[in-house]
Amino acid sequence: MIKIRMEDFGYKSADLAIAYGDKGTASKVLNYKQSMSLNMIRKFSELLRIPIKYLIREYNLKAS
Repeated sequence: MIKIRMEDFGYKSADLAIAYGDKGTASKVLNYKQSMSLNMIRKFSELLRIPIKYLIREYNLKAS
């Protein structure tokens, strides 16, 4: 859902990194290598206008 909304708004991963403040963590989340923190969920919800209830759902991470 995050990637779809990024496309809707014309955002790149760098834009999410700026909003969150950490490029490495944002990249790991977008590539399913790390789950989102509560702080990240709040910031992405606001930036991408996604209800928090959709961002708190569990999802599978990819093995490193």
